[in-house]
Amino acid sequence: MNTFLDLVYSLIVTPRAALYDITRGERLREAGILWLFTLFLTAVSAFSEGPGLFVEFLAVLLFLGLSLLVHSAVTDYLSGLLGGQGSAKGITAGFMAASLPLAFSVFFTLAESIGLSFLSGIGSFAICVWTFVLDVLAIRENYFFSTGKSVLIAIAPYVMLLLFLLLLAMIGVFAAVAGLSEMEEMQELGSVLGSI
Repeated sequence: MNTFLDLVYSLIVTPRAALYDITRGERLREAGILWLFTLFLTAVSAFSEGPGLFVEFLAVLLFLGLSLLVHSAVTDYLSGLLGGQGSAKGITAGFMAASLPLAFSVFFTLAESIGLSFLSGIGSFAICVWTFVLDVLAIRENYFFSTGKSVLIAIAPYVMLLLFLLLLAMIGVFAAVAGLSEMEEMQELGSVLGSI
């Protein structure tokens, strides 16, 4: 337990050194415990009437677990293409540890429940920025990249997701236009056959 608290303290006080230690040491166990603790607190903050805390925790675990794996894989692949020297285990441990700010969402959920919704919005924005900064530091420390290259690699998965969604939307529009044009052709054919 002392190691866990030391990890949390060092991530808050000296995040760069902590993420260097986590990524280069491939400390999946410690980062995994921190990640599960963070997910539990996230599930508690999102808990509402309904299926129950355990079911919500499993849903959060499944969704964020798959997101973590995809994010780590894309980041490791892109970093490898750009000459990074780190490992997939290291970046996965780094991303797990970088999820620490999500644990503080409990406080902002509490603030929203007592009527301070403006504080919840500010807090959510701060948590997103803090998490992104920790992700960039994890990439930098794992692959020995500059800060600029680390930022580009950190935003690359989100850009790729956006491009994928835009491509799906374009395919949907083209399919709809093609379907409408076939309907018009069928109507014209029907009117020709009706006039005969």
